[in-house]
Amino acid sequence: MLKKKESEINEKKITMIWVLLAFILLTVWAMSQPFHAGPDEEMRYLVADYIYSNHGALPRGDDSAIRNATWGISYAYYPILSYMISAAFMGVASIFGASGIALLRAARMADVLFVTCAVYFLVKASGKLFPREKFSGEVRGLFTALAGFMPQAIFLGTYVNTDSLALMSAALILYAWASYLREDWTWKNCMILAVGMALCALSYYNAYGWILCSFFLFCLTVLLCREEPLTQRVRFLFGRGAAIAGVTVALCGWWFVRNGILYDGDFLGRKTCTACAEKYAHKDYRPSCYPTPEKLNWNWLDIIFYQDPGWYHNWALTVCVSFIGTFGLMGIYMPYMVSKMYIALFAVGVAGIFLVRGTFCLKESRFVVQKKNVADDIWKIKTKVISKKWSAEGIFHILMVLLLIIPVILFMDYVYYNDNQAQGRYLMPALYPLMYFVTLGWNRILTKVVKNEKVRSWIYRVVTVLLVISPYACWAFLIVPYYAG
Repeated sequence: MLKKKESEINEKKITMIWVLLAFILLTVWAMSQPFHAGPDEEMRYLVADYIYSNHGALPRGDDSAIRNATWGISYAYYPILSYMISAAFMGVASIFGASGIALLRAARMADVLFVTCAVYFLVKASGKLFPREKFSGEVRGLFTALAGFMPQAIFLGTYVNTDSLALMSAALILYAWASYLREDWTWKNCMILAVGMALCALSYYNAYGWILCSFFLFCLTVLLCREEPLTQRVRFLFGRGAAIAGVTVALCGWWFVRNGILYDGDFLGRKTCTACAEKYAHKDYRPSCYPTPEKLNWNWLDIIFYQDPGWYHNWALTVCVSFIGTFGLMGIYMPYMVSKMYIALFAVGVAGIFLVRGTFCLKESRFVVQKKNVADDIWKIKTKVISKKWSAEGIFHILMVLLLIIPVILFMDYVYYNDNQAQGRYLMPALYPLMYFVTLGWNRILTKVVKNEKVRSWIYRVVTVLLVISPYACWAFLIVPYYAG
């Protein structure tokens, strides 16, 4: 009992250290940037400022006070929960006489909070994704550093946007999934999942794959992995499923109902947003005139190898390096060698997945060692035995792959039909599943190659420390000098 209490105290201390490391970095980064330091921050801040200035009133998407003259739209067409929270921070700051840049910094604290919370949930999820029975504590640290301290993910917590809320909601959903794997669909885990999906629905559309895959995970694991008779499984599915759906809709449904009322049944607001752009945008930026790859009759090879005069790399490479970390208005690049090291780290880790037996096996399996007498010699023969039982972890892994694919498809669709952007932030919803597989793969490689446990632990520690230092170095050696000059 005493050892268990000591272990819990140590885990709380470790969690607190991770959270403080993230919060300090996010805060100093957010406070040291000028206005419009991130993509479209000016347009996004207009929504938060409108809510603050109008005492909590929410704007229409076509309101002239927040509509951009060039694009003809505003970010009020998109879910605005993060801007509402930014406005609340601005209100608190105004009590102490804040104005101008101080209000902007107060608004950014919402995004600081979101990404800090994301790191917290990643730490909690790591303990369940990589349990002590199978993995060392250093493996959990590696995953947290990869997923929580990716420079681009940290950057999303330093300016006004909705991507930061998407990261937090995805981390909360991942925590619910990981908790299910160790504890089943308890009421607590069901409610965590519901809150995570509601926040995801109110964050950013490119993160909606987490909601879809949560539906699949819940239904498949209840129907296939539970041991009760079918009628009890179905009753459980509809009973707890209805509770999850009810809480989710209760928390986020108001936004879509509001859209339906304001925009004649357009619950997502996308068609109305396009119509608004067509009406108010500068002539060259109207959807009917804007030169998309579709209108230019480009194929995907044209897109992949296209290099804008303002880019350091072609389209594909720009997406990769900006997924890792490209700051400001896509103008502050990390050293290319550092980006290459990240890419190599990811590639080797993903390749290592194929060394992990049964990762994507949908049926539970185990290896049985049998002794056989062959010509007076005792041979040990290892035989793989596949059970009839469905594997919850196998289903989990398949859905994690789907979470990698969905953001890529949504991004490619947007690039081809709407705007040929090469911003890796659009792929951020795939960050956590990718880093999970990278961690799993590296664990397998190091376990096979490095037999000395102490040496292996030090390798994990060194890589983890470097990954945490990386975004700190980006702030100190890239952000501060760039704006100081």
